[in-house]
Order: sequence, then structure tokens, then C-alpha cells
Amino acid sequence: MSLRFALSAALLIAAAPALAQPPAASSTPPAPSSPPPSAAPAGPGAAIQPAAMAYSQCLSTGVSGVAATATPEAGATSVMNGCATQRTALDQAVEALLATLPADQQAAGRAQYQSQIGAVPTQLADAIRQSRAPATPATPAPAATPH
Repeated sequence: MSLRFALSAALLIAAAPALAQPPAASSTPPAPSSPPPSAAPAGPGAAIQPAAMAYSQCLSTGVSGVAATATPEAGATSVMNGCATQRTALDQAVEALLATLPADQQAAGRAQYQSQIGAVPTQLADAIRQSRAPATPATPAPAATPH
């Protein structure tokens, strides 16, 4: 669960340059209400969320299926290899969004995305270690000593 949150946060950070852009000048005021929840967002940024969710789900599922005999690092590599299709879709969605930004923001967004996505192997290895760690029992209250 924390892996999914970390990856989602990383993707939001990667998309931040686009979100920080002021809206284009327009002669019509913004609509007073939001679009209905069933309305899908448009534009290149709209593809990032489903791609990120698919990649995150693949990683989460993969972590739970790592063999106990594999080292956390080998398990992370295996999981990432198994999620290559979802990673490619995510990379393409991010690149499509970045292509809509000015060049200076493209470079910054790409660098940030690469930095965040580069942390995934470590996050996966840590998640594997955590899943293998014995559950910590609750500390019982000290026994009362008779007086």
C-alpha cells in the first residue's frame, strides 16, 4: 500500500510543472461548477493517472509474489522486468505530457521523473524486506508485582 502511495506521489511531482502553468488567457470566465465525475479529463496529462495506477498495481502484485529464496534486490529486478509493459505505458504518458510544456519545464520535469522512477528499485527492495520481516508483537503491559 505504501509503495502505491509513493509511486503516485512521485508521478504527481513529475506532473507538477504542467499543473503549475497558469491557464491560457481566455475571453470566457471559468465554469462555476466542476465537470461531473463521469467526465474523463482530457489532454496528455489524463493518461498519466491510469498508467501510473496500472504500473503501481503491477509492482504491488509482483512484490507479493517474489520467491522467498530471492534477494530483495533480485526480487525487485524481477518485479520491474515483469512490469515492463506498464512502465513503458507510463513513460509514454509522461513524455506526452512533457512534450506539451516549454523546453525549460520539459527538462526539469523529465529530470524529476527520472529521479523519482529511479528510486523504484530501492522502494521495491525495501517493500520486499518489509514483507519478510517478522511481525512485531504488541508489547504486553508489565506484570503487576504483589506487595
